[in-house]
Amino acid sequence: MPILKGIIVNLDSVSRDTLVQLYKAQSSGVTTATGLTGVDLTGWISQIPVNTPFLDSLARSTPEVAGPAALWRVLTNVNNLQSDPGTAFDAPAPMAILNMINASSQYAKLGYGYTVTQDAIDLAKGFADARTIAVINAMNQWKIGSDKKLLGGQNFALPTPAVPTTATAATGGTVAAATYLIKVAARTGSNYSYGGSTIASAQGSQITTGATSTLTATVASIPGAVAYDWFVGGFYITTTTVNTVTFLTTPAGSNQPVPNLPGIYGVAPTSVPVADSSAKATDFNGLLATLAGDYVTGGATGLVTRGSGINSGAGFTSLGGSTFTSSGQSINELDALNTRIFNTVQLSPTRYLVSAQESNSISKLLLANGAANTFFTPGAEGRTDVTGGGYVTHYVNKAAGGVPVRIEVHPNLTPGTLIAVSDTVPFPNSNISNVLEVRSLHDVADYEYATNRGTGVGGGPRFDGEVFSTSTLINRAPVACAVVQDIAAN
Repeated sequence: MPILKGIIVNLDSVSRDTLVQLYKAQSSGVTTATGLTGVDLTGWISQIPVNTPFLDSLARSTPEVAGPAALWRVLTNVNNLQSDPGTAFDAPAPMAILNMINASSQYAKLGYGYTVTQDAIDLAKGFADARTIAVINAMNQWKIGSDKKLLGGQNFALPTPAVPTTATAATGGTVAAATYLIKVAARTGSNYSYGGSTIASAQGSQITTGATSTLTATVASIPGAVAYDWFVGGFYITTTTVNTVTFLTTPAGSNQPVPNLPGIYGVAPTSVPVADSSAKATDFNGLLATLAGDYVTGGATGLVTRGSGINSGAGFTSLGGSTFTSSGQSINELDALNTRIFNTVQLSPTRYLVSAQESNSISKLLLANGAANTFFTPGAEGRTDVTGGGYVTHYVNKAAGGVPVRIEVHPNLTPGTLIAVSDTVPFPNSNISNVLEVRSLHDVADYEYATNRGTGVGGGPRFDGEVFSTSTLINRAPVACAVVQDIAAN
């Protein structure tokens, strides 16, 4: 439970009861110019949605002994490597193979600072507690940032993308006749939220003819990449959440703004990246990174770029920019994912983590029957109280004998990515109480500094502080998880 000025705080209760009365100015602090003063308002409003379902779903623990990283062991699947148990009389039975991998994840600090001036406190007297509001605002931003890092944080580099393949069609667009030079860079979940990417790929090229052409580029999907930045002629043109892009009009000859994608970092790249920034030294490895990374060989711990160590065992499937497909009451891609997990470790996912895009796609496919779904409220006079449409909350895992898998919408998960998570491993003597867990050297708390002053507006007397935690994510069974990526909307 977070600590606020020495008092245990229930953030959910704060969000409901207090933040509904909070007016948030776009400022790094609260001053008389940007803060709250005693004016006639009908009520303060919170302009910050604090929806952090992944953070809220995780168990939390504190180690008995601290250190730079959390350490644990992962038991990998070796059932298909065991010797024949048939044994001759008077002969010893073959040894059972047991494979344990040492795993670790560095602790990382996540936090936000705040400033509130004494003048802002004075002018808000009797109307608002400006100091508390500044702290709560920082706490809310910590929650949102933590949810993003727990899903997409990564401290090892993604592989450099391959050379994009290109294609053109003579009709269907208005791309001018020319030779187009195309590069691509990949983003982690952390890059998607806060900027950065891999080094750009080597250059692909495509010649178009006429004035009604289209231009398409595709790159081999990178496990763990949630988005791709596309550069044409040395300029940033757009970002996609699938591993392909099609231009129907001539790509601009200048850097473009980022597209309107949910939650994407709003600052566009200004040049083709020549240095890797997909690995963030200040990150711990979030859920997607624990699935995409390899364990270090040779007894060391930690995760490294995929292909350079021991594979985590997590399954990755790319749809290549295609949509989910259905067959009767089934979604083919989910059935394939479930079958892979069951055949590998005889488990079923507990839940699918999806964005709003994939949530809509799943419901559309499964409820499509040629007619709208309508529901009448019992007892409604004249049957006038009608609800239209429907939403699918669970999907039946046929491979595991009909186990229902919960569908969870996560606002901080990038569109185009679905993560299947197994929250339990009910094997005898598995010693896994929580598959996923946040381990904290200390949980989130408010740290106040001494009264300070500075020059200019907001300089003082003022109260500075920050809200932060030091923690990491533990994933004890990546082999029981799987990812479908590069999914287009249905």
